Amino acid sequence: MPFVEADFPLILDLHSDREVNRYLSPGPAPMAANEVRERLKTYIADHSLTGISKWKVETKEGLFVGRTGFSYLKDPDGYELGYSFRREVWGRGYATEIAKGLTRWYFERTEVDYLIAYALMEHKASLRVMQKAGFQHWQDREKHGCPCRFYRIFREEFERSQAIEIRKNR
Repeated sequence: MPFVEADFPLILDLHSDREVNRYLSPGPAPMAANEVRERLKTYIADHSLTGISKWKVETKEGLFVGRTGFSYLKDPDGYELGYSFRREVWGRGYATEIAKGLTRWYFERTEVDYLIAYALMEHKASLRVMQKAGFQHWQDREKHGCPCRFYRIFREEFERSQAIEIRKNR
């Protein structure tokens, strides 16, 4: 679901948790309100311009549990899949389910040949999510001054994996 200006308190609350921010820029500190506001503006503008952005994640009951979606990176060049969830829903499979679903969404709605995902090397849970979603290790490099592991999935690999899944389910 796209963010709107009125969602500022939700995303501010999400990024006020040191543990939620531990593996994000700027690190394990509450994100400043002005940074949260700028990010929210970017999410809203990106969605309006391209339909590709970070979106809010809610349960079926309407409870806000996090944000997920895409950002355009310049280094390395390409769209990046990202996610961040409230601590009370960690370990429930949201990240894996959403990563798989958004990867499918991305390849069904864009003509781009690949999608990137990355996390700090020490963030083992997030690295496992990327692997479960079909991403392959691509490179290790610094991002925001921190050692990160980058993954990538190509359209062809994704389509091949989907054909295998369809055959398995017959």
